[in-house]
Amino acid sequence: MRSPIRWIALAVGVVVVAVTVVFAIQVSRRAAEVSLPRLVLEHAPAPDFTLKNLADGKAITSQQVKGKTYVVNFFNSWCIPCQQEAAALKAFYAEHKKESDFEMIGIIIDDTESVMRKYVKNNAITYPVGVDPKGTASIDFGTTGQPETYVIAPDGVAVCGNLGASTQAQLDAWLQAARSGQECVAPKK
Repeated sequence: MRSPIRWIALAVGVVVVAVTVVFAIQVSRRAAEVSLPRLVLEHAPAPDFTLKNLADGKAITSQQVKGKTYVVNFFNSWCIPCQQEAAALKAFYAEHKKESDFEMIGIIIDDTESVMRKYVKNNAITYPVGVDPKGTASIDFGTTGQPETYVIAPDGVAVCGNLGASTQAQLDAWLQAARSGQECVAPKK
């Protein structure tokens, strides 16, 4: 009698292990998708936007970057991951800012102009930073938090990016992929 009970216990154990493996794979896939913004998952066109440049008050628009590969980074002063990625964004921008087919725009989300002016100055941010007081760009991009980064290909499609802090290596890889029409992979931290 012990033999059938052992076989049943073994079969139940195998089923439990198989279900656990399938569940773990699905959770892992979903976790990778969750780190990608909706526009990137859908390879959707980036929305049009008009922002006020924090530095000089002039307009920053989607029309100005049309046909270029550009990076949009939603951030604010109090967000810890935003602060953690600041050095990577600055280094990335310094590396690419003279390239005629490249642009980068920071967009303030959930912060005030006066606080952001101080933050931008104290952190020596030189890429254009846009003010969007009504949150229209944030809503149109479908942001879910900050920081949130998008890499837009020359055809206007959001092809790479992530939710959370980005590294310079990720940004460089995403820029190269967007320029060459390659697929971006889930970000690695």
